[in-house]
Amino acid sequence: MTSRDTIPLPLAVHLAMYVVIGLFCAFAGPLNLIEPVKIIPNGALFLAVCGVAWGYVFGVFMGRREAVMIGWGLSGFCFGIAAWLWGRGDMRLAALLVVVGLYGFAVLFRYGRWVLGLADRR
Repeated sequence: MTSRDTIPLPLAVHLAMYVVIGLFCAFAGPLNLIEPVKIIPNGALFLAVCGVAWGYVFGVFMGRREAVMIGWGLSGFCFGIAAWLWGRGDMRLAALLVVVGLYGFAVLFRYGRWVLGLADRR
């Protein structure tokens, strides 16, 4: 067994954050599909976020090169949403998204090449 057979703990925590985000959106999306007024602004958006979050996690597990770029984009997207929420006055959720974005940048900076090394092993 080599060190490539297991996922490092910081990367596993990073991926677990996106799994939890996807689980929340998978639950909230269908609940918002019940009311016809909220189908487009909320329900479809929650289901799209669920798909992107889980697609990113499975892409990293498969060692796809595109998943690293999606991870950088998702971390930047967290900062954009945090800035929007800060402007609306929801500072607690904005702070949480800033932490998720910073942790994502740090983990991808440290383990991005490791994920790409998984792609070269095939």
